[in-house]
Amino acid sequence: MHELHNPGSAAKRAASQLRQNLLRLQQLSLHFSDEPKTPEQLACVRWLLEQTLKSCGAPAMSSLEQMDAEESMAHFLELSGVENAYRIAPSLVAVGLKEPELACAKNAFPRQGFSDALNWLEALVSSASLVCTIEEGITRVSELVMAVKKFAYDDRSAGKALDVHDSLQSTLTILGHKLRLKGVTAQKNFRADPATIQTRGTLLSQVWTNLIDNAVDASPDAGSIEIDTWNEPGFLAVSITDHGPGIPPDVLPYIFEPFFTTKPQGSGTGLGLEIVNRIVSQKFAGSINVDSVPGKTTFIVRLPLETPPANATQQ
Repeated sequence: MHELHNPGSAAKRAASQLRQNLLRLQQLSLHFSDEPKTPEQLACVRWLLEQTLKSCGAPAMSSLEQMDAEESMAHFLELSGVENAYRIAPSLVAVGLKEPELACAKNAFPRQGFSDALNWLEALVSSASLVCTIEEGITRVSELVMAVKKFAYDDRSAGKALDVHDSLQSTLTILGHKLRLKGVTAQKNFRADPATIQTRGTLLSQVWTNLIDNAVDASPDAGSIEIDTWNEPGFLAVSITDHGPGIPPDVLPYIFEPFFTTKPQGSGTGLGLEIVNRIVSQKFAGSINVDSVPGKTTFIVRLPLETPPANATQQ
């Protein structure tokens, strides 16, 4: 139940936002269709749709890369006379669009028509992104239900490649509402290359969910958390840092014990960090360390780049 709450809530919020978005999309579609379109305009719109709706988002970017891309896109849109330039730029960047790819629309449409086309496109791709969020949330719920049914890790399952940056970005999407509600920003410093690990498991998202959720809870309002990745010999390391009050030294030795929590009664189960430690160490043959002082707490997870031997993942 502790693990099901976040993805279930995210899917519910995304469904509510999608309903509102579809009403906006209907209004924009009616307005956009007022003027007949030339074959060139239709071909351009068709190409843009093929580029933006073929997947659930572009590869994850670091915070700096994302900010630069959004600022560049917004500046381009504003200079081109597009209404709501700074509001729609993040959605276009999120699906991997770049300014040169919008050249066909800019050349094919008059200035106002280009603005209408881009606002209509953004409404469509943001709706598709919300569908992806719902799909991600429901997928996590299904995986958790299957994990409960199996209870133990399936060592016979085939190994697969997992992009840790995409996994972290997916978790930030799931927890996005909580970050916005508290005004917490997530600074992503994705420096690991390669960022892909070989694994038999599907449980890594639970690790990020618990650690990031705890970091947000510990952060002051309008604070920030940092998510860093880097490579060490044979390992990929991920650190999650908050700037809350810290973990008292007398509490630190017990944080990975089941049912131990410092949160008020009813606010925590004391299972989150125990789950994290068990998954990292037993399922992935990795390690987790914590360093905490007042004003800064950092959890560091180290995961082997290659698939761990089967006996390393047994309970």
